Order: sequence, then C-alpha cells, then structure tokens
Amino acid sequence: MTAEPGAATPVPRGMTIPATPGRHVYTQVTDVLRGRIAPLAPSRPGTADGPLRCALIVPHFAFGSGGHQVVFQLGHQLERLGHVVSYWVHDPFDERPDATGNQLRDAIVKAYAPISGPVFSGFEHWTGTDVALATGWQTVYPMMALEGCRARAYIVNDHEPEFYPTSLESIFAARTYELGLPCIVGGGPWLANQLRSRYGAPIAATFDYPVAPEFRWRDVPRRDDTLVVYGRNVTPRRAVGLALIALEELKARRPELRVVLFGDEGAAALNFEYEHHGAISAERLSHVYSEATVGIAFSLTHGSLVPHDMMSCGLPVLDLEGYGTAAEHADSGLIELAPLDPLAMADALERLLDDPQLRAARSQAGREYVGAHSWPASAARVEAGLRDILRAREPAPGA
Repeated sequence: MTAEPGAATPVPRGMTIPATPGRHVYTQVTDVLRGRIAPLAPSRPGTADGPLRCALIVPHFAFGSGGHQVVFQLGHQLERLGHVVSYWVHDPFDERPDATGNQLRDAIVKAYAPISGPVFSGFEHWTGTDVALATGWQTVYPMMALEGCRARAYIVNDHEPEFYPTSLESIFAARTYELGLPCIVGGGPWLANQLRSRYGAPIAATFDYPVAPEFRWRDVPRRDDTLVVYGRNVTPRRAVGLALIALEELKARRPELRVVLFGDEGAAALNFEYEHHGAISAERLSHVYSEATVGIAFSLTHGSLVPHDMMSCGLPVLDLEGYGTAAEHADSGLIELAPLDPLAMADALERLLDDPQLRAARSQAGREYVGAHSWPASAARVEAGLRDILRAREPAPGA
C-alpha cells in the first residue's frame, strides 16, 4: 500500500523477545568488582596443621586441557596426602547443562586423574570449606561470593588475559590478579614474575609441572627424519601458523622429511604431505614422541606442558625465545630456542637434524630434568602454601 504524500513514515518495529529468567552471566563479576564479596569464616586455631577441607572450583572442561590436567592431578595428590578435596564445576554458559556430578567425575577420572572426592555441578550443595581454590579467572568471581570459606587462594597456570582480544573477558581476567588473592603459581618463574610485577599479586607458593606417567620413553627405533608438531590451532597462543610456515620452508629444503601433527581434530590444508593424529591419547602419543627426531611446541604465554611431555620421551624440543618456556629453560641448554621468525626456526631445526650428538645430549638432559619432578613433590609445595595461607589467618596467641 502506497503512503499518501506528506504522511509520516512509520517507525520500523523489531521482533519482541520475551524475558529470560535470571541475571546476565557477568553480573556476578561486576558485583564482586564493586566489593560484594562474602566475608571469610572465622579462623579456627590449629586448622592449618591438620587435614584440610579443600574445594577446587573448576571451569567447564573438555578433553585435552593442560590446565585441567594440572588441577585434577594436584587434587588427586592432595587427597593422597590425607586432605578432603571436593570439586565444583562452574559452567555459566551451560556448555553441559544436563551433566550430573557423577557424570563429570567419571569424565575427570577417564581423561585426567583418578580423583576420589565428590564432584558437583554448580554450587547448590555448597556448605563451606577450610580453603577454596579458584583455578581459572572465570572461577574467581563465584568463589568470592561463597559463604563459609576460612581462606581463599588462586591456582594460576597461565596469564589468562592473553587468551582473548581486548574485551570484557581480557579485562575481567586481569582484574582477578588485583583482588589480593594468594596465588599458587605453576611452572617456571615467568608467570610468577608477571603476576607480581604487573599486578602486585601475592605469591603464596610455586610448583613444578611434572608429566603424566604415560609419557615415558618407549622401546621403538628413533628415526632421524621425523618432526612432530603440537598443532592445536584452536588455541591461538600456540602459534601453530608460524610453525607451519617454518615447516613449509624446511620441506622445500629437505623434501624427504616426515612431518607429524597432533592436537586438533581437523586436518590443516598444507602444501606438503603430513601425518595427522588429531586428539590422541597420552599412551599413543608417547610412542610418537619416542620415534620422532625433533618436537615443536610453541607457546606465546606461559610454557605449555607439551615440551615436558616430549622431553620425558627423550625427544629434543624447539620452542620460542622470549616467552614462558624460554624463561624457564633459556640458560639450561635443555631445549632449542628460536626467534619469532620462520626462517630462523627452519635454521634451528636443521641444526638439530644435522647434529646427532647435540640431539643425544638434549635427549638425555631432558629426560633427567623431567625425571626430577613429580606430582607428589608439587602437591607438597601446594600443601605448604595452603597451610601458610590458613596460618596467616589464625589469631595471634592471646588475642
């Protein structure tokens, strides 16, 4: 129907969307940042010296997360030390809305560690704890709202603001380091120094990253023509594209080289033939590492667990200069480091390929280094940090 000349143009109307119950998923974040934090429960003398009740608050998880591997292994080891550990899965975006605690526990045991403590989906059954531990930035905010905690701490495994472009998520992740939570930091010195210098975060303890027992040298012939690459392209901080450009250059120089990629379900389209493993179990991957000549595993933030897994199988490793792994190993001679340039990476790989004695020395040193670390030892350092945190909250004698 044609409007009459001079008639007002009707205002367009959009679709009416009915209200959805509940608050915005980030309302709890802004509440905490405005100071709406549950008070800590009164400290009880002697709590720090006995068996502890520990509540690990864990982000939603899927197969293959290194951070979750660390958290669940630590939880398992704390259980073995005599502490009562519970696990609380925070899933604000309902990625597994129908998952029960028992189903989540089965998934943890199958993929990560043989925990024995109860697992809960959400906080409906929360009753308090001696110490609550956030294990990712998303879990800090719900932890700050939980009643009945004698102490709170923060297990930090990476500089999580760098997981995102500039966004609410990057800002909210960074703000967690400014809340005064005692941080228990995994890996080498790079991350602890970042938290201390950039945010003034208190560091209560640090611990090493051991490897899973499945990652060990296997009795298979070691080839001299095989590069195995951590190709988890869905995780941008792994800089997979740079590794692949370096491999294009190296394959042009040495067409006979064999390349193996793992870590992503999807196979990348490359201009050379390669072997694709996708998401592969630790047991199978250890055989791949034990056969290969050099491993490539990059990280633009904190060091990945993958280089340690490779070293445990006697595989020499190439990583990037100037980031987390380099800070841990720059002066040790354990790994080959290359600048952020694919031609320099190709040159570094050629040096390793052409020098069997250097590879053998790196292989031996890597196995010895990794063999000196264990989950029980790391858990003992975490336990000591938790006891110190609780002890600091106890009233002074006579108070």
